[in-house]
Amino acid sequence: MLNATLGLAGIARETIRTGLERTRGRGRLPRRAEELTTEWLRSALGQGADMIRGFRVLDADSGTAARVRIAIDGEAGTTARTLFVKLAPRDFSQHVLLNLFGLGVREVLAYRALGDRPPVRVPRCHFGGIDAAERGSVLILEDLSGAARFRTVRESLDETEAFAVVDALAGLHSTYWESARFDTDLAPLARRTTAEIRLGNLIRRAFLRDIKGHTADLIPAHIKKQCRMFYERDDEIDAFWAAQPHTLTHGDPHLGNLFFVGAEPGLLDWQIARAGAGIRDVAYFACASVEPELLRRTERELVGRYADGLAAGGVAVDPDRLWTGYRAATTELFLAAVCTAEAGDRMQPLAVSRVGVERAVAAVEAHDGFDLLSSLL
Repeated sequence: MLNATLGLAGIARETIRTGLERTRGRGRLPRRAEELTTEWLRSALGQGADMIRGFRVLDADSGTAARVRIAIDGEAGTTARTLFVKLAPRDFSQHVLLNLFGLGVREVLAYRALGDRPPVRVPRCHFGGIDAAERGSVLILEDLSGAARFRTVRESLDETEAFAVVDALAGLHSTYWESARFDTDLAPLARRTTAEIRLGNLIRRAFLRDIKGHTADLIPAHIKKQCRMFYERDDEIDAFWAAQPHTLTHGDPHLGNLFFVGAEPGLLDWQIARAGAGIRDVAYFACASVEPELLRRTERELVGRYADGLAAGGVAVDPDRLWTGYRAATTELFLAAVCTAEAGDRMQPLAVSRVGVERAVAAVEAHDGFDLLSSLL
């Protein structure tokens, strides 16, 4: 009860603070597309008037962040180059959530951590700015339109594509495995604030105590009961995963956050990046992105492929222990998929969230995920 009260108090404080922020004049960073200016773009990109004569907004949308595609006009006679800008979301409740969980700031930190030679394919980051006073952030990224293939959550990867993604995750994870940087420049990605923890528990309790949204019919009664452990035993679950070797994880590697350039996969949307157990990324990706029948035939091989990839990067792991971690981590997708579905179409279109829940239920049932996780605590 105390945690719930404190969580609500934190939401109230951030709601007021975000409301005041949105009514103020222009800040150090632009907050929305209308605040983008030629002068600011020149400063952010370190380019002069001859390189940036002006810009045009080509298209824009907003979800957990506002996304604006722009064309920059440079020297006379040159073709306009396009860039992708991420800003605070237009929707007020989404903006509050972004600030409460530090999602925008976390994504900028992730791109800084990945650097100029990232171990996994990502859009090139031209600028990442943080306004600590306003908890604001802005990213200017490579525009992948026309160069990359994008997939939707309702699709499924084939075996070759799934192996390629697991190889990419192994490359990412081995690079940052138990990195000393989590005590220095990456420290913000290795900790959660008290407010984040309390709010997360509040959300899990609200959504999982009585699942009745549009995907409730997809979830067997015994799993509806078992999943309450996410708020009843949240401290134990957090402690279990905290005790595993840590690396830089994407946190949300479902099919909608993947792209392919040729046969090479890449990862988008690093808002939930954090230090964590790498096998959680693998289980989340596989269970969300490969249709269940194919996954059941190939997932043991996928986990073995991941172990081999870690070994190639100098990280020795116990394959059997990794497999156990994979099975327990199937519960992570369930948590994300059901909470997203319970939030309604504010987070994902209903048809998309039904696919996510179907795949999540199939995974936890196939691996007795909740019973296994309970036995490991």
